[in-house]
Amino acid sequence: MVSIILEVGVKMRIKVDIETGSMELPIDYRRKFLSYIKSAFEDYNQELYTELYEMGSSPKSFCFSIYFLPEVEIGKEEIILRSKRFTAWFTTPDILMGVHLINALMARRNKWFPLADCDNKLRTLSINNVQERPITANTALFRILSPIVIRDHDNKEMKKDWYYTYEDSEFEIIWKRNLKAELKNKFGRDVSSDINELQIKPIKLRKTVVRNYDIYIPCTIGNFILEGERYLLEYIYKAGIGSRRSLGFGCLDIV
Repeated sequence: MVSIILEVGVKMRIKVDIETGSMELPIDYRRKFLSYIKSAFEDYNQELYTELYEMGSSPKSFCFSIYFLPEVEIGKEEIILRSKRFTAWFTTPDILMGVHLINALMARRNKWFPLADCDNKLRTLSINNVQERPITANTALFRILSPIVIRDHDNKEMKKDWYYTYEDSEFEIIWKRNLKAELKNKFGRDVSSDINELQIKPIKLRKTVVRNYDIYIPCTIGNFILEGERYLLEYIYKAGIGSRRSLGFGCLDIV
């Protein structure tokens, strides 16, 4: 196991440069990259892997986004990477999870690993811990790095998930309800009233549709201003926003 020692107070925003064996990636590339992450965790720490991926739908305290270099062609079924390179950005509010992520990926540096059910392979080239931008006020301008998924998972009678974009009136209602459940025991007190006061001010927000696990999911992309208590802005900056964050959705950066 490769270990990285982090100084106290270091921020957990991780940049990982990846090389592909061939130029073709499936359009459902998040799913394929997740298989790479899962196998990295499994090789690094079997107990941690079991806790994350074999004990029901336990929440994962990280999110990620994929950035393709300009030499890319996006089709209906595949993505062509002329450079055979891409960058993965990870964020987490959990320092220990950040250390686990770095160690698991460091163990794969300069080694080829096949992608599941795909005629391609990946190799981690470099891993860098990137300084986060400070939030000094009760407002922040965010850029969406990977599409925001807002999911209503409470419709038990229909046994179906419903997804909302910023165009839908239910978008903020469902997001805040889910955030209250997520943070119920996070800060040692009830933060529901602070969550209610959060305000999203759109800046060119728009709807997109993303294929994930053979399901077409409506999502939101663009930039937005978020106003509210600073500790909530900092948490959302580090943890991401919305649902399915550990599947490559809801990752944010500060503009």
